[in-house]
Amino acid sequence: MPEYDDPYARSAQYLDLMIAGWWDHHRVPLAEALADLPSGAGPVVDAGAGGGRGTRLIADVLPKARILAVEPSLPLRTVLLSRAADDPALRDRVTVDGDDLLSARLPDRVGGMVMANLIGHFSPHERDRLWEDLSPRLAPGAFILLNLAAPLEPERVERTLMGETTVGGRTYAGWAAAEPSGPERVDWHMTYEIREGDRTIASDDVHYDWWTLTGEALAAEAAPHGLRVLPHGPAEAGLYKLLRRG
Repeated sequence: MPEYDDPYARSAQYLDLMIAGWWDHHRVPLAEALADLPSGAGPVVDAGAGGGRGTRLIADVLPKARILAVEPSLPLRTVLLSRAADDPALRDRVTVDGDDLLSARLPDRVGGMVMANLIGHFSPHERDRLWEDLSPRLAPGAFILLNLAAPLEPERVERTLMGETTVGGRTYAGWAAAEPSGPERVDWHMTYEIREGDRTIASDDVHYDWWTLTGEALAAEAAPHGLRVLPHGPAEAGLYKLLRRG
């Protein structure tokens, strides 16, 4: 396993809580897309599985599918593995891999792939490598399901509350803001806080780069690899299916 520079090393303790709202909000179009995957065509890969919320959704929608959950972040993978081990519906069906998607030992044939909130971590060159590698692995009728998160082009994003939840006597909150950092990139600035009443117990600030991508640009870069791109669900979800042509 190559050395991995984990952008979530400091923020992982907050992410599973903060991302829960995204999965709840988009559950219906995600589930509808997953239900279109062919049955018995190979394992479904959950790429960038995080703490396993998407893994659990895949398992719910496709009760007979084997799942390969790929997550290189050690603290996020710890949550993922514990969630899979503790759930009888997941324990015998989910295999957890700790490699980055570019290095993961993927099956020769996959029955589909989910890349939720992930594609912005890859540069245009890295995406080209991904489509080259993934296209021939897709079983007939299988597809890659991904989302394009705003902003789709470099622009300033005002500081916004991402999520807030209370566990026991403490409240966990996260804010996000972004600034353009290149022709196709933004720099995200995330702030996470733990509060108890009026007192702040802990605060963490995290920066990371994110590559922006429009639906049109995705279609253009996927086409040379024999992939066609179809939007799925409401536009605000930013969901796309990548399928092999023919």
